[in-house]
Amino acid sequence: MSQGAPDRPLTTGRHLDHVAWLYDPVIERLSFGREAAFRRLTMEHLAPRPGERILDVGCGTGTLTLHIADAVGAAGAVTGIDAAPRMIAIACDKARHQGSPARFVAVAAENPGMADGAFDAVVSSMFTHHVDHELKQRVFAQMYRLLRPGGRLVTADIDRPSTAWAWTLGWASRWLLLQPELEDNLRGLLPQLLVAAGFIDTRRVAHVHGMISLFVSHKPLGAA
Repeated sequence: MSQGAPDRPLTTGRHLDHVAWLYDPVIERLSFGREAAFRRLTMEHLAPRPGERILDVGCGTGTLTLHIADAVGAAGAVTGIDAAPRMIAIACDKARHQGSPARFVAVAAENPGMADGAFDAVVSSMFTHHVDHELKQRVFAQMYRLLRPGGRLVTADIDRPSTAWAWTLGWASRWLLLQPELEDNLRGLLPQLLVAAGFIDTRRVAHVHGMISLFVSHKPLGAA
């Protein structure tokens, strides 16, 4: 289901609304067929359990969100948010086709609304490199707010390159595509930003393709 998707993006950050119809086939090709394996890796570290409430931030067309919804079952609740209305529309179509209870909302990650502590877990896959430093800070602060005390965050995104090929690709993308939002990621600053937002026990649990890392963090049990 969807909550009133507007006809234009809702954020000052980068978005992919204009290429939403191409997103799924292009991602599959750009990943050389490894997108499904990366999704399984993300699911492994998120480890969704039946009955959990989980938020997918920057959900795009909802592929990961729908897999999470299958895992938490009817007793759980999964919400995907994205600031690109056309992405949300595609995600809603997928949910209807699959008979999934996953909920999709067109809203900016830096201003999502929703109640404090509403979720047991938050996941974000390949989203933060689309927003600048200030928006990253605001987004991580919102993720922290939305998690219950003791809840977990799984962040999968571009990180400091570990191979010459990945370094060349990453920095070429930053300059040739005029995407300064990549710099925090390429400089390896995501863990620092997570700590600044209040998260603890931040660990890099996987590093693939020379430039994509998965981080697992937690909100302290005693946090308000």
